[in-house]
Amino acid sequence: MSSSSSISSSSRSHKSDVFLSYHDKDASLTQAGFVVYINHNNLTSGDQTNFSAIEASRTSIIIFSSNFDASKWFLEELEQILECGRTIGQVILPVFYVVDPSDVRRQIGDFGKDFEDLIGQRILTNNESMRYKEALIEASSISGFLVMSS
Repeated sequence: MSSSSSISSSSRSHKSDVFLSYHDKDASLTQAGFVVYINHNNLTSGDQTNFSAIEASRTSIIIFSSNFDASKWFLEELEQILECGRTIGQVILPVFYVVDPSDVRRQIGDFGKDFEDLIGQRILTNNESMRYKEALIEASSISGFLVMSS
């Protein structure tokens, strides 16, 4: 997330009920009647379209799984979601899908392996690594749902 981005906290109209931060489309939300923004266009990292969609949603659902943090893009999305929670009061709902919240918090186990790979491959700078670790700690400290079977 760019430090120069700003989010207006003025009266807002929401374009979607839910922004879903996950690799695959969750059809059950749309079947339940929610308008869900899902990145159908495989937008690239830093694309402002996804950030705008996050800001325009009432709620962001973050699905943490063993491969959530395999991408720098998802970590950038996570930072934006947390920023919206802090600045505009967006509801953030973490779902821990077959992953322990403490593994997310400490970046260990299967969840932490991909994060360490990003660091080892020098895909993340030291500054990004620290920011994303802080974001993972913050997000995994929010009360959410734990789903331990697929």
